[in-house]
Amino acid sequence: MTVYRAFPWDASAADDKSGGALFVATSSKNRISNPDLYSEIYVADRAEAAVAEALGDLVVWRPATFTRAGQTLAIGTYDLADRGIFDLDDIAALHGLGVKRPSRIVTPDRLTTQEWARRIFERKRYAGAGWWSHYNADWRVYGIWDPDALRLSARPEPLSIEHPAVIEAATAISKQRLLR
Repeated sequence: MTVYRAFPWDASAADDKSGGALFVATSSKNRISNPDLYSEIYVADRAEAAVAEALGDLVVWRPATFTRAGQTLAIGTYDLADRGIFDLDDIAALHGLGVKRPSRIVTPDRLTTQEWARRIFERKRYAGAGWWSHYNADWRVYGIWDPDALRLSARPEPLSIEHPAVIEAATAISKQRLLR
């Protein structure tokens, strides 16, 4: 399956180093973070979904939006190996996980989301988990904790205010794009 990620890119960095397309920074604040068990990388089923997930909290998008700490925001295209993704949009799967309400998947309560992610990881059958984007329920997002499940399939593309994925994301989630 083809998936996408928006990330701060350093074209001179090795893929697995800071600024690289496969670099994963350890964090304890993300939806499925469990740094004592794994590092995770977040991807989406569409380029515009990856852009929305990365920039959706900003009210206005400007050219400067696409530079972070001297690195250009880019869109990476990846092949996600068929290693099993736990489907959090499947009510039976949620029940088996002990999650009684689907709204608990996209809750901002990270203790809750990190706990169900830990339970999935400990089953040792999945490369990650997938759920719906809170920006658009038709978009799928994935947290991947098996780094070998992802392979970069194309050179990252620098994002800009006029990149097609940016235009599509801004339109879909009603964000204002300022060209200057």
